[in-house]
Amino acid sequence: MKRWILVLAAALPIAVMAQIQQRTLRPTVEIFPFEYNSAGDDFCPAITHNGATLYFTSDRSGEQRIYVCRSRGGQWRSPDRIRTLGDAKQVGCPTLTPDGQLMIISAYQHESGSEGRTDLYVSKRTEGYWDKAVPLGAPLNSSAWDSQASLSSDGRTLYFASDRPGGKGGIDLYRSRWLGGRWSAPEPLSELNTEFDEMTPSIAPDNKTLYFASNRPGGLGGYDIYVARLQGTRFSQPQNIGTPINSSDNDISYIALPNSTTAYFASDRAGGNGGYDLYRAVPNPEMPEPVVTMHGIVRNSTTQIPVGADIIITDLKTRQKVATLRSDDETGEYYVTLTAGRSYAVTAYHPDYLFYSEQIEVPTDERGRDLEKNIDLAPIASESATRLLVFFDFDKADLKEESLPELDLAATFLREHPEVKIRIEGHTDDVGSDDYNLQLSRRRAEAVKKYLVSKGIDEKRISTVGYGKSQPKVKDTSPEARAQNRRVEMKIVAK
Repeated sequence: MKRWILVLAAALPIAVMAQIQQRTLRPTVEIFPFEYNSAGDDFCPAITHNGATLYFTSDRSGEQRIYVCRSRGGQWRSPDRIRTLGDAKQVGCPTLTPDGQLMIISAYQHESGSEGRTDLYVSKRTEGYWDKAVPLGAPLNSSAWDSQASLSSDGRTLYFASDRPGGKGGIDLYRSRWLGGRWSAPEPLSELNTEFDEMTPSIAPDNKTLYFASNRPGGLGGYDIYVARLQGTRFSQPQNIGTPINSSDNDISYIALPNSTTAYFASDRAGGNGGYDLYRAVPNPEMPEPVVTMHGIVRNSTTQIPVGADIIITDLKTRQKVATLRSDDETGEYYVTLTAGRSYAVTAYHPDYLFYSEQIEVPTDERGRDLEKNIDLAPIASESATRLLVFFDFDKADLKEESLPELDLAATFLREHPEVKIRIEGHTDDVGSDDYNLQLSRRRAEAVKKYLVSKGIDEKRISTVGYGKSQPKVKDTSPEARAQNRRVEMKIVAK
């Protein structure tokens, strides 16, 4: 899809103009052109790594392709074309996970095959390069035009545009949810779609604020940008975002950055370099809710060399995986967006290392914060140890349900490494007598062993010991120190 049919609206009713103008007057928004706009079309921006990497679509080379540029010292470096996604007549409209390790694109006549005129494809980043994209397949792709995807920050909801049968107009917005092994059948966003065209959906980092473009009546020009907020399972009445973002020309592809007043969009307004150009809007007049971001580096605990590891974020209350990501193979960097007011288990896994887990508390008042957490993975060797995220009620040795995802991971690790023998070590804090704490730590270690055996692990591979309060991790009596000292560790004793 090189260009869209863009229809200008007729004269606007005075009441509509007054409403749009009222929205226009709330913040004073400044518009800045992107320094690397070309004489062709530049559109569909996508931001990763908390605003440090920008992807966009351009036909500056004569072919519609995806380009990337990175920020250094607050300045964008010259864009580079991505050449490893596979051969196609047209490739564009990228959307990425926040860590920049998975990208969904739109392509026309891609070498990997297609269902319709334009389809959605996925690529993963491996050792610093993007793999050849493969089709997402049905039910996301159809015999129609399926394009312009936007992936939620947790990677579990996909929005896209399509002209498949069953919609209201020419092009409509659709939503699909990740079901743990496949995407659900797309559902039309009937509360947003009209008999006209809706396109370039973009879900903000809060997973609630949705921006899109439409040529419905009542706008300022051809395509205008609108915003709607998710309320339960449905979106609110969309609002025109107003000038100076919208113009008498065509304005599309609006994206918001996490915890930032900056937004990017594309427009073919007068004064640009070519057809569609990229622009930066400051401040974003329709800000999404602030989110908590967390970043860090996954490293070899011995050599400090970066490690590309799978990272799973689990909500400890619901036991649901809320994000699955991967640290960069070259740099070890990872980046994730979290919801405030929850307790998470952060688990990093690589087949050559002992997995790592840690509980992260994100209070409600942490919204808008960026947390740094580096992760050190221990190579699989004797005496390597990891803390297990297991939970017990006070003065009890019965495993709480929040413990089960972690122990399931431990069982998986042991099945994948049948040569490994482990010791489960129980520890308590300094509250209570020595003898009492010794017995409690032993019973808790035995409870972990019992669960692992129930998952098919040979009991001969697992020994247990209770140390009570004799081996504190932190020699202090503060509540924080005592929480760190109350732990169960898994140590490799033979390999």
